[in-house]
Amino acid sequence: MAQDTDDINLTPQELQTLSELDSRQFGFLKLNSPEQAKRKALVMRAIKYLERMLVQAQTEKQRRKVDSTKGCSDDFKENEDEDKGISIDPKTYCKLGHFHLLLEDYSKAMSAYQKFYSLKGDYWKDASFLYGLGLVYFHFNAFQW
Repeated sequence: MAQDTDDINLTPQELQTLSELDSRQFGFLKLNSPEQAKRKALVMRAIKYLERMLVQAQTEKQRRKVDSTKGCSDDFKENEDEDKGISIDPKTYCKLGHFHLLLEDYSKAMSAYQKFYSLKGDYWKDASFLYGLGLVYFHFNAFQW
């Protein structure tokens, strides 16, 4: 696993390219076409990186929780420390949803969008999220007129 972590290095140019991608490119940017093979590989690397980051944050959170249950004498202090741990910005899940949508992996896009929806109180202000979620709902025929 340590070896896999080492291969994910993104250059500033790649990060710039990734930052410009969202659900609004769906239908225009065909990542499954041969001409877009390099961009598809970049998006797949970004997905791998984001998923590892999320797993690492969840593992750290669980480790902190286990550590806090072992030392119950300082419960209040431990809970404060837990809040200072790794926190994941909800936009991470939204971006992950956009990447999965562009790769036409609708179930994973739906999962990421639902996580963003549950974490972000003002999700309705993010137009690219709403558009991506709508596209996923449309794909699954999960919409009501």
